[in-house]
Amino acid sequence: MRRNRAVSTTLSYTLSLAIASILVSGLLIAGGNFVENRQEQVIRDELEVVGQQVAADIARIDRLVVAADNDPTARLNHTFPARVSGTGYRVSIDAGADELALESTSPDVSVTVLLKTRTDLGDSSAGGGVITVFYDESNDQLEVRDG
Repeated sequence: MRRNRAVSTTLSYTLSLAIASILVSGLLIAGGNFVENRQEQVIRDELEVVGQQVAADIARIDRLVVAADNDPTARLNHTFPARVSGTGYRVSIDAGADELALESTSPDVSVTVLLKTRTDLGDSSAGGGVITVFYDESNDQLEVRDG
């Protein structure tokens, strides 16, 4: 009689279970990376849309300031989503580079939008939600802040 017959069944079952576990783990890891990359792309797309809208608001205020005769007062409140794809974000004007920077908090995704204005820009920032674009008469520059 052969006594090692039960060993081969147990060994076969253990090896099959180990291989299945490795395959499932690989699929979960690959799927997790796909979802994370897709989430970052969605955040980037949403930040670009918000950035273009804020840039349009800045251009609108710039045209009003340029068209005004003297001591212009210009302010525009615009409501944007407070969060994009479940994460907060910040909008900042970088006056040195003439660009608008948008950055999400988690995951870290950043987008920049070029600004073309005739009025000087001031370094300023605002969080998501209601964003106010205004002309600061004391510094003669355009800025953004929380609304």
